[in-house]
Amino acid sequence: MLRITKPLCQHHIQTAIIGAGVIGLAVSRALSKKGHEVLLLEQATSIGSETSSRNSEVIHAGIYYDRNIMPYKSKFCVEGKQLLYQYCIERDVPFKQCGKLLVAADADQRDSGLPKLVEYAKGNGVHDLKIVSMEDIKDPYSDVYEPNVKCTGAVYSPSTGIINSHSFMQSMLAEAEEHGTTLALNCRVEGGRSAGPNVILTVDGEEMVCDNVIVCAGLHSHKIASDILSQSNQQSSVSKQNEARIPRQFYAKGNYFTLQNQKQPFSRLVYPLPDPRGGLGVHATIDLSGSTKFGPDVEWIDDAVINPYDIDMNVDPNRAKSFYAAIRKYWPDLNYDNLVADYSGIRPKLWHPSQTNIDNALKDFFIATPNHHGVQGLHVLLGIESPGLTSSLAIGNHMAKIIDRGCIVDVK
Repeated sequence: MLRITKPLCQHHIQTAIIGAGVIGLAVSRALSKKGHEVLLLEQATSIGSETSSRNSEVIHAGIYYDRNIMPYKSKFCVEGKQLLYQYCIERDVPFKQCGKLLVAADADQRDSGLPKLVEYAKGNGVHDLKIVSMEDIKDPYSDVYEPNVKCTGAVYSPSTGIINSHSFMQSMLAEAEEHGTTLALNCRVEGGRSAGPNVILTVDGEEMVCDNVIVCAGLHSHKIASDILSQSNQQSSVSKQNEARIPRQFYAKGNYFTLQNQKQPFSRLVYPLPDPRGGLGVHATIDLSGSTKFGPDVEWIDDAVINPYDIDMNVDPNRAKSFYAAIRKYWPDLNYDNLVADYSGIRPKLWHPSQTNIDNALKDFFIATPNHHGVQGLHVLLGIESPGLTSSLAIGNHMAKIIDRGCIVDVK
């Protein structure tokens, strides 16, 4: 195993992966297990220090995603869930398959929203959901007993769970390194350009020739890819039109509050129905220690913001007012002053509410291959938000197939 803080001065790298978050680690693991030489580049001093460590740590079932509109999310979430549970068992990664209730706040959500979720799930191959009544939830002898939940009915998802994401990432790193991956921390990719069938990356002033470059840089993926495409345009036949086919990323901040001075109310996750503004609503999540946190909400960042480091990651305590209102719809016994501002995360989005005529396809994950932008060897993963953690192992396997076959792999 070799771990360095500056990239090796090698003349030629088979595959460079930019970003050592949960997606970059999963891709590194999958490729190295197939015998590829992998150099994993991370600008921070540790792995998974941004989006991958600022989320709800939920293993999603695959309920929400219309496979006709979001084929990547629908396929990778369901496939990734199965892979992730098996991985946790085999590698002793802490997890709990605690289940989840998706609660209806009124008769319309009960009669229309809940059946729609069940149909989406069936279309994705998730057949274990069931609609339960308010009486079921209040029945101490039922398998969905949650006496503190207020609702008109709910969908119960038994395959939803929680995971220790840090342990998961450390395990993937260890496995990737066992198969030859080299992790290079504190290494900043400053740009790159096309060079025939290769991509030349500039990393901390040094150039390296790569057969393949896979950009898994989360919030920074669009900027890195755009720099490579821009420099390629200046030196080759790659057109500005192809550069424009890489969608821009926007940012949506999600804030979390922790419960204090009150008994933990739930034994499983409790979600409202999805938020039409772009999230899954202010939900209740339990962690592996039994503590309860609420969030995330959806706080869209101004579309003029390009650099994610310009975003204030502190949680505004004044947002607690909207949290109390949202939570009390399904837990009316929440006491005042018992929510404490905790942490926030940023979702990379490919659309923004300021836009008109939004293409629904931009609500899916986006994998840009040479067919999109014209640079041989360059692959870019964009908009990898929820359910990215759940989908990570499936995405890793998918990218390994693309690199092995040298072509797009159909997900339908």
